[in-house]
Amino acid sequence: MADSPHQAALSDAAARQLANATKTVAQLATVSPRWLTHLLQWLPVEAGIYRLNQVKNPRDVQVACAKRDESELPQTFVDYEEKPREYFLSAVTTVLDVHTRISDLYSSPHDQIKEQLRLTIETIKERQENELINNDDYGLLANVADSQRITTLSGAPTPDDLDDLLTKVWKEPAFFLTHPL
Repeated sequence: MADSPHQAALSDAAARQLANATKTVAQLATVSPRWLTHLLQWLPVEAGIYRLNQVKNPRDVQVACAKRDESELPQTFVDYEEKPREYFLSAVTTVLDVHTRISDLYSSPHDQIKEQLRLTIETIKERQENELINNDDYGLLANVADSQRITTLSGAPTPDDLDDLLTKVWKEPAFFLTHPL
């Protein structure tokens, strides 16, 4: 029976128990770049309702270009839709629960309340962008004009399909959104 060698110094495994480890903040795998919210024009919605007022029969508005004579001027008015479409503001809410013992005992090197709040806000922003794209009432996919939709020539998108998309937005493409639906 061989004797185990006598340890003359503290081992790496034992020393590691007392060492400070460098830690990252919590990483949330569902976070995306969220570029869409930065590209859209935002308006304040004071009452929680956005009403899309449109002109009814815009071709009925009569105007004339006078030829420096006493010709009769047309009388006209601009009529509005009586029941315009309304978009109701949706709220994304949650309750963040952090026990005081957790924030008191485990807030070094990262503040637990701050990190919990940061991750919750990131999740809310992800949901916001998801709703902007996919909501059945006001989402971009549900409201895009049929003339702006393209279908693939066959199956999965090909370079020719991308060419079709580019021909639709070649003049002033602020951005374009592609979606598999």
